[in-house]
Amino acid sequence: MNNILNLIQKKIKYIYLFLIIFISFFTYFNNYNYPPALFWDENYHIASAQKYIDGVMFMEPHPPLGKLLIALSEKIINPNKNLDKSSFLNTDHIKNIPEGYNFSGVRFASTFLSFLSPILFFLILLQLFNNIHFSFLFTSLILFDNALIVHSRSAMLEGQQIFFILFAFLYFLIIFKHDKIKIYEYLILSLLIGTAIAIKVNSLILCLLFIILVVNEYYDNIIKLKISLKLFKEILVKALTVIAGILFIIFLVFYIHFALGKKVVDNRYYNAKNSYKEILNQGKTANPIYFFIMFKDNLEYMKNYQKGVPRLDPCKVGENGSLPIGWPLGIKSINYRWEKNNNKVKYIYLQGNPVTWFIGFISILLSFILIGSFLFFDRSITNSNIFIKIIICNLIYLLYMAVMIKIQRVMYLYHYFIPLIFSYFNSYLIFNYIFGKFISSKNKTIYIVIISLVIIIFCVYLFFSPLTYYQPLTTEQFVKRIWSGVWKLQYIK
Repeated sequence: MNNILNLIQKKIKYIYLFLIIFISFFTYFNNYNYPPALFWDENYHIASAQKYIDGVMFMEPHPPLGKLLIALSEKIINPNKNLDKSSFLNTDHIKNIPEGYNFSGVRFASTFLSFLSPILFFLILLQLFNNIHFSFLFTSLILFDNALIVHSRSAMLEGQQIFFILFAFLYFLIIFKHDKIKIYEYLILSLLIGTAIAIKVNSLILCLLFIILVVNEYYDNIIKLKISLKLFKEILVKALTVIAGILFIIFLVFYIHFALGKKVVDNRYYNAKNSYKEILNQGKTANPIYFFIMFKDNLEYMKNYQKGVPRLDPCKVGENGSLPIGWPLGIKSINYRWEKNNNKVKYIYLQGNPVTWFIGFISILLSFILIGSFLFFDRSITNSNIFIKIIICNLIYLLYMAVMIKIQRVMYLYHYFIPLIFSYFNSYLIFNYIFGKFISSKNKTIYIVIISLVIIIFCVYLFFSPLTYYQPLTTEQFVKRIWSGVWKLQYIK
């Protein structure tokens, strides 16, 4: 009987995976090369990608992997082989593109990985709490989030980053169950996290997962202060393995970055010192002997670039930045691009699905209440397995937000994507924790409520989809989508 049930469960799992792929294709992937025009940071990243393709040296404020993947997808698909893109090489910010330029190559890496991300999201939910039906239903949180979709369907970095963050967290949850975690498992996790960091530095928040693993694995010894020399060496070896894995990915990515940047255009040496210039002049950028000379100059450039980024100025006309404290409420939406035609305007707006964002925010508030009641009012825990995972998600959420609040430079709503994803995981955990008895008894009402909620999420996604997919709206239609003044949605007159 158990074998039959397991077989049915597997078939249902594959059906759900197929449905997720099918839905994700239409929400994330379909017609991703539209609009045929630059928006937001594509102006920077496409210029960087073309430099890789043509072997031109440059420096960037972000680690290189994201731009390398953009360049790789452009090189493989090669939709612009007959166009002159030489103007991309002497600037870091493209203002114009050749007539007929096709975005299917440069946008492919981010869009394709984002198209796969809901699969990882679904598998993570199964690891958090093995309820296949509700895992599928809660995957709607990422399948129909307008902000994640619009930003991921572009030649930008966050879509790639989120994929590797999800991959790393999935692997973390798999090995988290083990009583004894092997060295190679720490190494694999470090390589996945290193890949995410090599795309964007704010992925460093995932290093918290290693601390959680060590605390979980050696909990009894730590609580009882039984730290022997043997145990200390064991933990030290694992810590060094983690550091080595992350550094290996970062060094490898930067090495490729240096090796490809063989020539200088228009005397643009960026932050290169004389030693780096000599390496370039001799054509030895691929020689690993000179790696750390080039690496040091690139790190210095990244540091100086961040110092030059202005602070948030709420009084500035057209300010797109926002305070991190307001991100959970959707402050502030960004108009990435608009195009007026007669009495209608097409918009690409960074505007989240207000229902999914609200669910994530409420789940965090409920977690505070749950954890607080345990810490300060000695309330019992009904499901310790879920409770521990709620704490993990909230630790990542809170630590990330605390760091963001302290950063002085201007920040943008898409910097909230990482904690947003973890608030979605948290909402699934909170749901299973609160309604565990109804779920185990297969109460039909709870299924009806969640299915109804998914339908609402889908309908709201459709309502805001013109802002996601660059579809024309009249002023009246746009105004109907201003549900909250804090979003700062502004129509074009």
